Amino acid sequence: MKTIQSFALLLSLLLMPAFFSGASAAGQKKKKPEPVEQVDVMEAFRKALQNDPFLSDQAQENINGQIEQYLDALLNRTDKEDYMQREDVAGEVAAWRQELQHAKEGSSLTIEKVLEQYQNLDAEERTQYRASMETALSEKFIKLERNLDRLEKEMEVKPTNQLIDWENLDWKLIGTIIGGLLFLIILIVIISKSRKKKDNTPPVSNYSHGGNGPGEGQVSADGNIVVRRKTATILKKQSLEDVIDNPNYMQVDAIDFCYESAVRRMYIKNTCIIDIYNMYAEDLRNPENPKEDGCMVLGRWVHDPESNEYYVSLEEIVLPGDDAVFQEYELNFGGKIKLKVLEQLRKLRRETNLQYDLTCWVHSHPGLGVFFSNSDVSVQMQLKHPTHPNFLTAIVVDILTPMQELGIFTFRRDQNINSKNDLKKMYSLIEWYQWAKDSLGNQPQAAAKSAPAVPREFKNVDYFNTLEHAGEHIDVCNGVQLSKNAVVDMCMALSEQANGLVGKLHGFASQKGAKADYVAELMSEKDEEPKLSLTGCFVVAPHCSIPTVRRAVESYLNRIHFVLVYTPGDGLLTTIPVVDNDLIVEDTFHGEQKLEDLKTWIKKGRQ
Repeated sequence: MKTIQSFALLLSLLLMPAFFSGASAAGQKKKKPEPVEQVDVMEAFRKALQNDPFLSDQAQENINGQIEQYLDALLNRTDKEDYMQREDVAGEVAAWRQELQHAKEGSSLTIEKVLEQYQNLDAEERTQYRASMETALSEKFIKLERNLDRLEKEMEVKPTNQLIDWENLDWKLIGTIIGGLLFLIILIVIISKSRKKKDNTPPVSNYSHGGNGPGEGQVSADGNIVVRRKTATILKKQSLEDVIDNPNYMQVDAIDFCYESAVRRMYIKNTCIIDIYNMYAEDLRNPENPKEDGCMVLGRWVHDPESNEYYVSLEEIVLPGDDAVFQEYELNFGGKIKLKVLEQLRKLRRETNLQYDLTCWVHSHPGLGVFFSNSDVSVQMQLKHPTHPNFLTAIVVDILTPMQELGIFTFRRDQNINSKNDLKKMYSLIEWYQWAKDSLGNQPQAAAKSAPAVPREFKNVDYFNTLEHAGEHIDVCNGVQLSKNAVVDMCMALSEQANGLVGKLHGFASQKGAKADYVAELMSEKDEEPKLSLTGCFVVAPHCSIPTVRRAVESYLNRIHFVLVYTPGDGLLTTIPVVDNDLIVEDTFHGEQKLEDLKTWIKKGRQ
């Protein structure tokens, strides 16, 4: 028995290391793998580029080296055309251009393949790494494009400078021509001296030309009026004299928002800011289905040759044509916007005799953050000025952030474009809009426009009746009809998160028999609008409490016919008629609908 026990003990001792080794291995299998260090993301991206036959450092070095060889061979070469044909330089350039375009189109896929390897990255980290990768690719693309541009410029065959065949000149003919010229010069001198003697008599009189065009006239000896019109110069003036220190322009210094820029200062007109804000406000953005939007901006620029810096104004926006395609996270301006830009530039140059150009373009990154993507770089390079590319600026807005975050991107002096990492500061489109509104005397854009003439009839399809579904109606305020502009004005006011009396609605009364409808054409902060009457008030309150609403509009109850009350908590818009200078308390006479219903109504009208 002892022998068996000893054998069992010995066997257990022999098997114990293997047991613990197996348990350790099992424990290692259950242990989760360590997350990949995030510093490896850019290293993986660099490795991916090195495996690319076109984007690898070696491939790019070979291409740029070949371009330099072509440039050296073409420089001051007498048989340039023969050399280009023999070496097929044009074919090589075309092939490189095509490969470059393919690389640009596939750059996003290259980046996404790298990011797919790192599932542990959050959204912000992915955005940052995506921006860094796009910047690295754009630097490669820009360097190659610049070298290709240099080569194509050198490939242009210049005419020979030897325009005269000195060996075969007819010297007798030349002597005859010179003699004839001398005779003409002597004749002109004699005639001019004789005219000076006649002109010693004082002028008869001066006559101020009274025609429609600018000019000046003189009465001649025979009594006829001779009009000499002043001709306008064809060259347009490069000037920002009327912009500097102008309170209607917001001054933005590049040193405040980026580390290095070819643009020293921007002057942004208040009406331009309001138009940009309205471009997004009137779209009534849907956070569940965000779409990009954008425009071109026209202005003026001045170059300081000593510092090689630009001063730029942003004054007037140009919206895309009906061929523009705005999809989710995709923006295509279409082709018609080019014609619209050219037409507006001609108009501005003709009216002001100043040199207007495309100085900026604006687009949104809804929900993605503010950065300059590779596709944005391509657009910037396409829009730049042919001889002064560095004055072009770009504005990117994330319209889904609380303050509508905004970034400004410019060229650096080396003609590369600033990335998000180069920015020191972000701005707010809402704060810009508030400044613009204040600079116009606290007038929102709707109020600044000329008001339409007062009609007495209206088409129901163009207005939204907020009392249509009320339980009961009263003849003195049977309906409240809101125009699309009035709804947009209210939505814009709500973006400022104000409470209490936010604005006044202006329109007219429409009488049909004993029943009266009140039409609201627009909303503003003013008590009076040209050619319109004050019809109602717009109030924002946490709860639709009659005492609270009455206190907010108490001083207007003797002048208005209804009150619109918006409660942010439930998004409900309540319409309360005003009768005998007071609010109707019975809620059966009130109209209620979601503000989103009015936004949907506007969207359907625009489709």
